Amino acid sequence: MSIAVSRQAFSVLPDWVDYNGHMGDFAYGIAFSRSVTALMEEIALDESYRTENEATLYTLEMRIGYQRECHEGDTFTVGTRVLAVDLKRMHLYQEMLDESGERLAWCEQVLLHVARKSGEPKAAPFPPIVAAHLETLERAQRDQPYPDWLNRRTGIG
Repeated sequence: MSIAVSRQAFSVLPDWVDYNGHMGDFAYGIAFSRSVTALMEEIALDESYRTENEATLYTLEMRIGYQRECHEGDTFTVGTRVLAVDLKRMHLYQEMLDESGERLAWCEQVLLHVARKSGEPKAAPFPPIVAAHLETLERAQRDQPYPDWLNRRTGIG
């Protein structure tokens, strides 16, 4: 998968290892979430924006597909792809790859831009600069194949 934004590098920390001796499911969520925070920095939803505007992203939905185990000290990268955007939401696809490029996990997320200035959090349109960044990323990746994992429904049957 080609990613238009920078990849985030990680190493499996000791407290990310569960009772089975490998990276716990919660830690995958941490890595994917931190990669979204890095994307926020790149598209102008950085810390100063969040503080000054009392606005941020809320995760509406997140689905992780686990492919391979990670162990303490293993290194990996997470790349993020913008699949779609509208006035207030973004649909992301992320892949976690080991050093050899093998997929360890994938993640699908839908995030909502939320303003909290008036007290109660409320959905709000992206600022124009953020919308432009997101549209550029989505357009740059539009011709890539749609990740087949996302066509599967969750369930047993």
